[in-house]
Amino acid sequence: MAHLAQLDLKGEVFPITCDWQLGFTQPATGKALVYWRELSAGRTMPIRRELSPSAMREFLDHVNLVDVLPRREGGFDFMVSLQGAQSCGVFGHMAGRTLSEILPPHFEKRWSDSFELPRAAAAPMRLVTRASTFGKKWLACEALLAPLGDGRDSVTTIFWVFAFWRI
Repeated sequence: MAHLAQLDLKGEVFPITCDWQLGFTQPATGKALVYWRELSAGRTMPIRRELSPSAMREFLDHVNLVDVLPRREGGFDFMVSLQGAQSCGVFGHMAGRTLSEILPPHFEKRWSDSFELPRAAAAPMRLVTRASTFGKKWLACEALLAPLGDGRDSVTTIFWVFAFWRI
């Protein structure tokens, strides 16, 4: 399996669409949004420890958790703390490492900017793009990026639910 650090920076990079209206088309991401909203129960966001694998069984292999790590110099880094089978199959093993450790700067910025949007807004977002990695240009992707907190309205984790299909 190729690693993200082996990305071809000269290859085509597809645009990312950020949809705040949350018009999901894939079953896994749609179910994940319903689940996230149920857990929120009128709050800004659910608390990470409220997640239940058994409650997510219909879309569990699509689930990833990305920890939000403050940087000393300001801003945030993002670390994949849990990686589901779907994203592992597309991107290779990422768990336990920050984006800056596994991605070249161009792609690290692209990914960090995507995770930063729902972190800063403390709101869920739908992300849509085509894969720009490993020559998999035929792969379309849809993701739910939704904040999880610590009970004090501080975003500590991004609930990243990833679906892909051939185009």
